[in-house]
Amino acid sequence: MKKLFFSILPVMLVAALFMTSAYAAGPDGAVPYAAGAYQSEDVPIGSSNEVLMVGTVEPTIMSVTMPTYVPFHIARSVQGENKVISPRITVTNNSSVPVSLDVIYTSVDLSKLQGTTWNNGQYVGENQIAIGFQLETLTNQMPTSFDGTKWLWANTQQDLNVMSLGAYDNSTMYVVGTLGSGVPENNTFSVIPTFIVRQA
Repeated sequence: MKKLFFSILPVMLVAALFMTSAYAAGPDGAVPYAAGAYQSEDVPIGSSNEVLMVGTVEPTIMSVTMPTYVPFHIARSVQGENKVISPRITVTNNSSVPVSLDVIYTSVDLSKLQGTTWNNGQYVGENQIAIGFQLETLTNQMPTSFDGTKWLWANTQQDLNVMSLGAYDNSTMYVVGTLGSGVPENNTFSVIPTFIVRQA
């Protein structure tokens, strides 16, 4: 049984910001200038004028919910291109703004698979292994091909967008992968991707 762990960086925090901008309205109440442009004018004593104030409140926290431990099995006997069987991984956006979920680094330990090395894509050599993520296209069905797979790079910086989520949205993905004919199938290895949540 192979193991996949998830590590999520502290979710990006955005300080709450309340901004007001003042615009002088014309006689018909219309604002003659675009946001960011300011107009000033004298208001005679005893008369009145209107000022349009526009406030924007930025979200204070962006967060997603996802599992932190995902066991999966990888074997040459699995039918199709994809040689991995994994559970569904559901990711939920708890934020009021759209977010993107990206992998910035993946720690890989293949020390228990003697002679095995990592590959950053699906075309593996005899002693290589490759793992990635694929969004669900058919409900509750593991992918059998590598169409649309986002491949993980081992032990190096990466900026990989795994999925984008609308406000309070959710999405599902699977672990996919392949292995060469010389990779032993009787031991474990670990894959620990580090995710970061960004405002989309």
